[in-house]
Amino acid sequence: MPELKPIAASNFYFEIDGMTDMAFSKVGGVKFEAKVKGQDKPLMSTKGGTTIRQINSAGFEGLFTIEVTTLMSGDSDSTSKKMYEWFKKCMPKTEKGEGKWAESKKTGSITAYDTDGKEVMRWELKEAWPSQYKIGDLDVNGSDYIEETYTLTCENMNRKT
Repeated sequence: MPELKPIAASNFYFEIDGMTDMAFSKVGGVKFEAKVKGQDKPLMSTKGGTTIRQINSAGFEGLFTIEVTTLMSGDSDSTSKKMYEWFKKCMPKTEKGEGKWAESKKTGSITAYDTDGKEVMRWELKEAWPSQYKIGDLDVNGSDYIEETYTLTCENMNRKT
């Protein structure tokens, strides 16, 4: 049996076109879901009362989504600031954004590294934009840093290695 070489979840880098030197604490929630017809529902009954069931793929629903989390910072060159500026460009004008989501779509990638720092896996994102923004809890008894989580919607995501 070949040796199993698992990839540590802590060795990764996330990048987006035109936004350099960024740091993220978490990348997750990647989701793309197949639409399924049939499942366990009976489709019809035949002579003798035999129930026919069949599962079929009906394509895919929606777009890829991915969550990226960074620490909140007021520094002008921080990941926090760059991500919020991108989010604001994509927000509708009715919500006090710039309403430029179509022209603000970006490509990017998620890269996973082994314990020696060698790239072992890469996912490429195309036509991505931030579609949701969430601020972590503020708590008078808290001792954690404030996190910001952005949900990115991607029109295409492919695993390359």
